[in-house]
Amino acid sequence: MNYLVMIVFVVIGIAALLFAQRVAQKEHQKRLVAAKCKRLLQRANEIWDTITLTSKYIKDGNVIDTLVKYYEYCIQKREQFMPQPDTASLLTQAETFRNQFNPSDIILELNSDIEINQCKKAFNQSIKILSACLTKQFIGKDSYKQMKDGLKFTLLNIEVEAYEKLGDIAGENKNPAVATNYYKYAKKLLIESDINFDGKHEHIREITKKNQLLFGNIVKDKIEKQIEEENAVDEFGFPSDLNVMAGKTRKD
Repeated sequence: MNYLVMIVFVVIGIAALLFAQRVAQKEHQKRLVAAKCKRLLQRANEIWDTITLTSKYIKDGNVIDTLVKYYEYCIQKREQFMPQPDTASLLTQAETFRNQFNPSDIILELNSDIEINQCKKAFNQSIKILSACLTKQFIGKDSYKQMKDGLKFTLLNIEVEAYEKLGDIAGENKNPAVATNYYKYAKKLLIESDINFDGKHEHIREITKKNQLLFGNIVKDKIEKQIEEENAVDEFGFPSDLNVMAGKTRKD
């Protein structure tokens, strides 16, 4: 009898261990799925941030459509792993954004280094997402190359125009050193870019000429100021203006 009781206890113990192991495995699997869903949502949010920022600078609706498609893929993949209460609203948001995209709303100018860096980051991220879309066969090689080249060309123009504009502003504010740095960077982008287009070399020469004129005007202003200071005293070093000798301020 005692032997039978011991067997029963052993069987119950083994069953309890197996049950506990199965529960633990299910919990572990559940945590793995939840972690995958979390990563997919993080990825989707990163893509969405890229979409909303890139859409401010480009006219190509095909790029936006492809980026949105990859965003929707991440949301749908998350839903497959584990049903989510916000899936429908997120997909509706994406579809609405795609339908309301209007190239006429794009930003044509950037006004600071911060805005330039944000734009550059968004474009580079967009190209990476397009590469992922190519891997997933959402787009073909020709479409990928066309969209990637279009983004690179648009980014080049935006960056060059922005740095050139900042150089102009610095020049107007009598800050030639800062202006020169901006002009040099604008030229560097054009020279080192592997993108060729009509007027590229002419644009480089225009920036060079603009920088030369800036320094020419600075030198001219210094010479005129020096002449003015020299004419302000006579041969004996006394002020030529009698009012100055009398301690009065000359009014222009």
